[in-house]
Amino acid sequence: MSVTITKLPQVVKPELLAQGTLKADGSEQTMAEFVGVGKVYGSVDLQEMQAGDTVVLRQYLKLKNGGAYKKYGEETYTGAQALPVIYFPEKATDTALKISLQQTVGILKSFDYSFMREE
Repeated sequence: MSVTITKLPQVVKPELLAQGTLKADGSEQTMAEFVGVGKVYGSVDLQEMQAGDTVVLRQYLKLKNGGAYKKYGEETYTGAQALPVIYFPEKATDTALKISLQQTVGILKSFDYSFMREE
């Protein structure tokens, strides 16, 4: 009888990258930024939005070390949100990425967010 030992897959434990409440000030504000090799995912709560409010969520990647961020995603949300939690699916990077929020119209609100990372 022989015993074969195989290497088990490595369990990847997610780590908190950024979490909190962002008080909009009318400018584009970074909620999460990650530099390195890894995967990032998370969510933003737009529950505080009311009729007349507009919020823009943007996503950026760096394509090379030392390079500038390039925008690859932008979504605009207006009015009260029937489904207020916006989920950002997993994005992989080998350099850097960031996610921002800008409230462009309405009485400035606060927005909860949480982003995780895996290496």
